[in-house]
Amino acid sequence: MANALAITWPNTCHRLCIWHIYQNAAIHLSSVFARFTSFSKDFSSCIYDFEEEDEFLCAWDEMLDKYDLKTNEWLERMFKLREKWALVYGRQSFCADMTTTQRSESMNSVLKKYVSYKHNLLQFFHHFDRLIDERRYQELKADLRTCHSTPVAFFPVEILKHAASVYTHEVFELFQDELRKAYDSQIELCGEIGETSEYKITPFKKHHQHTVMYDSSHGNISCSCKKFEFAGILCSHALKVLSSRNIVKVPELYIKKRWTKKAKKSVVEAQPLGDSISASECVNANDEKKNIGVHYKELCSLYSQLVTRTALTDETFKLARTGILKMIEEVEVKLENMIAVSPNIGSKSTGKKALVSRVDEQRSVGASLNPGNAFDDVNTASSDILIKGWKNKEKNPVKSGKRPKSGLEKSIRRKRQKHNIISSSNSPTAHASTGNNEQV
Repeated sequence: MANALAITWPNTCHRLCIWHIYQNAAIHLSSVFARFTSFSKDFSSCIYDFEEEDEFLCAWDEMLDKYDLKTNEWLERMFKLREKWALVYGRQSFCADMTTTQRSESMNSVLKKYVSYKHNLLQFFHHFDRLIDERRYQELKADLRTCHSTPVAFFPVEILKHAASVYTHEVFELFQDELRKAYDSQIELCGEIGETSEYKITPFKKHHQHTVMYDSSHGNISCSCKKFEFAGILCSHALKVLSSRNIVKVPELYIKKRWTKKAKKSVVEAQPLGDSISASECVNANDEKKNIGVHYKELCSLYSQLVTRTALTDETFKLARTGILKMIEEVEVKLENMIAVSPNIGSKSTGKKALVSRVDEQRSVGASLNPGNAFDDVNTASSDILIKGWKNKEKNPVKSGKRPKSGLEKSIRRKRQKHNIISSSNSPTAHASTGNNEQV
């Protein structure tokens, strides 16, 4: 998979799950974990703590010497793959602060609450639609909470007030935790070169120092821990420097849009029609189906954003509904005028007839669609639908709860039945019964 990802998506960063590495370590190094209570801390330190490659390599060698693991084959294999799991090699890549596959929090675990292996394909899609509806409802609730409430700061400082007005509730909690750590650390100015200042930040009760560079002319700030590059929020070390420079707002440069309350606003930036990619793709008059597909895709994306935002309140809903109805009327008038005035619009071979046919077809399709009831009759209507070329199998009304038998099990069962029949026919009781029947 790693090779395929490197070829297909060369700009992506493929890493190994830290949780699985710990599970494998517990298997291959079980005796080491049992003998040395400090091994877990040292192993974890090699994964998370170091910011420079030289520091990581020294710590790794010291761990191997300390616990006599230089000849351990599993650790040798892991060291060859160190760039895929040690954070010292991955901090520069944005991963939204994720170091595991998060299976317990992913769609994989959520899906199990709605579907079962006993469901047929139609039932699966019916329950999957319920899941999608529930997820969208929860997302809508989160959007309402974000738009109509403000997170509570643990103490009223200006930078927290600004963060509360910008970030979502969840990201604000992470930012607030970093700011709390900032107030619990020491700062030391090491030197200045022009407008660039270098600081050393030491967290409380820790000996490791983090280097922060701040450019006052452009407002750029960077830390050796690379928290912003990896997680997308400023680290406590950078916030400590900003606080010492009397900066009371989160710099715009270090606010990722995906963490803000306006993350969904203008997801697809509207471009002038003549400059858009989709418009250039639609120039090909010889492929009308492709043009219609491109138009449909772009409009669906834009209307999806519109519906998501306007459904939040009654006022915006009414505004959008009125505007859409008016737009539909204008489109109908426009199409009628195009049919009447331009007989050559549409396919070159059919001209006016092609456009009329497409308009009538779209009207009939639009009139028959009812998105709200798309899945309401999924169980009742499905039994009447027959697909051409498929044999309609009769359903067995009696469903057995027994496990399906394999071919080998069926063969053994037939042999046993045959053996029992032969044994019963050769028994004295069977002969006596046969003799009595003959006498009768």
